[in-house]
Formats: sequence, structure tokens, C-alpha cells
Amino acid sequence: MTLWQQPAQPLPVRVRPIGGETVVSYVFRLAAANALARPTTLLRALGEPLNGYPSAPMIHDRDVILNASALARLETFTGLPAAQLRTALPGLSTPRADPLLRTGPTTRVFSSAAIRDHCHPCIARIPGRPQVRVHGGEVPSICRRHRRWIETTNNHPDQIDLSGNIEIITAHRRLDRLRSTVGDHAWVREQLGHAGAAVLDWHLARVRFSPSYYAFKNLHARWDKRAATLPQSKSATSLLVLPEAVALTEILCDLEWRRRVAMADYDHEVAPFYRHVGRRLGQPERFGDRLAYSNRIDPLKSWVIEHRKRFRAVREEHWHRVHTHRPYNPHFSNAIIPTIRHFK
Repeated sequence: MTLWQQPAQPLPVRVRPIGGETVVSYVFRLAAANALARPTTLLRALGEPLNGYPSAPMIHDRDVILNASALARLETFTGLPAAQLRTALPGLSTPRADPLLRTGPTTRVFSSAAIRDHCHPCIARIPGRPQVRVHGGEVPSICRRHRRWIETTNNHPDQIDLSGNIEIITAHRRLDRLRSTVGDHAWVREQLGHAGAAVLDWHLARVRFSPSYYAFKNLHARWDKRAATLPQSKSATSLLVLPEAVALTEILCDLEWRRRVAMADYDHEVAPFYRHVGRRLGQPERFGDRLAYSNRIDPLKSWVIEHRKRFRAVREEHWHRVHTHRPYNPHFSNAIIPTIRHFK
């Protein structure tokens, strides 16, 4: 009789799951706390593996999906209600039915590049200092207790102490508030990608005697000063410019500014948008003018071009009616008045 066919019994030692933890990480910790010889023993006892034999290295970048029967067995092993397990372990939020309609417990392995380590100082507080792996999108990027950046990637594998740089911590809190205010996290993440690309492009514009160098000279001085507070600044460029990226993201998520950019009659009338960007970044007025009237197409200007191109038909129809019929008046039936959310 295989392990998943034997009756499930409550284990003597209970382990509290950590929010965002992978099922594999939690099951391995539970097995270690109960002195099982191999961590995979408990994983195999949950259900029949459908696409791969469980192994210890799978903790690094894999997690498992449990069907309803396997989740019930995990609930028995842990002594914790399924609702609590689902809340803490994202992989259990929606148990998947086996496509082959098996009646017995089954597990299915999947890989994810977003799986990363939990905060190292937090792990150090756990007896035995186990390896705790979490789903990156389910936990904060910064451990507020230890002021530590924990959103590691393959390109930036090291966690970074931010106790000497409150600017980055504050920017990340502003980003969390923006997500909660907007509600559409995927859309905010898309705007953050546009903003991050623009700011990183400015960070790389360090060729002396070029127009770009003088436009971003003040920002470069700020970033150099901030880099001195980061222990591994060379491997954390995106983290280094996070405050400016978040400030620009807030502008790109402002539906009123998106409307003004989209409906400006001519391209040169977008200059107030660039000046607003400069003010939000704490730069002099000439910063926005250099962005607006530069011949260089940086990522921010590319975003403006694509945004205006997206609403070209709406803009042209609106101005055609305004100039050929009567002055713009929202009470007239012939006026085209897209709602602000139209420009999202």
C-alpha cells in the first residue's frame, strides 16, 4: 500500500504556515518538525503524484496543486482547518479537480519563476532556520519589520538592507496605496513597467556633453547619493530608482492627466505634462522643457506617442465638431465627451 493510500493521522507537532508560503515549503517544514527522515515522505503521503516524483530540490522553484481529497489529507496532518491553510498558502486557494476525474488524492507539480526566499531575519527567528519559500506576488516586496528588500530575482539574487534609506521604503508604501486606491493591480503594474523603463533610461544617460546628460544631471547626483546607502547598489539599479519610478507611475495612473495628454490638439501642447513630471520629481522647470522638446525618443515620450495614437480618432472627431459647428459645450448633444475612465 502506497503512502497516499494509507489513512491520514494528525501529526504530533503543528507548524504555523507563513503568509504566501508555497505548499512544498510548508510541507517540508512540517515534516522536519515531526522528525521525518525525508521531507518528501509527507509530500508523497498527500496524494498520488501525477507529473513527477517528489524530490528535495523542488523546493527552489516548484509548488504543488492538490485536489480536494489531497487537501483534506493535509488538513488532517496539520490539524488546521482548510480555510486557514487556504488563506496562508496561495496554492490552496482554489483546489483543482483532477482532469482524469480520479477519486483518490492527487498532487500536480508546477514551476514558477516568482518563487523566492522569505525574509532571512524572519527565518532566523524560526527554530532550526528552515528554508522558507514564498510566492513573490503574494507577499510584500519589503519586510517592514526588518526594513529589508526581499523581492529577489535571478538577476538580483541578494536581499538588501534598506534601514539606511527611508526613501525607498516610503516609495513602496506609496505604491501599495496606489494599488489599493486603483484596485486594478495588473493595470498599475503595467504603468509601473512603463515608468520604470523611463527612469532606468534616464539613469543610463550618463554620456558627458550630451543633452541627456545635462537634463538628468540633478537626478544622477541624487541617485549617486542614494547608492551610497545601499550595500549592493550595483545589483539593485531598479531598486535605486524606485522612488522616481513610483512618482512617475502615480502620474501615469492619473486619469485626468491621461485625458489631457490624449486630447491635446497638437503634440507641442503636451509640454505641461512633461513639466508636471519634472515638478513631481523635484526638478527645475527646464527639466520638463528638455523632455518635451528633445528629439530623443525615450520610453516616456514613446508612452506619450502611443497613448495619443490610441485616442487619435476620438481626438480628431472631437476637435472637428468643436471647430466646424459650435464652441465646446458639454450640454450640446453634438459634443463628444469621453468619460475620464475612457482614457485608462
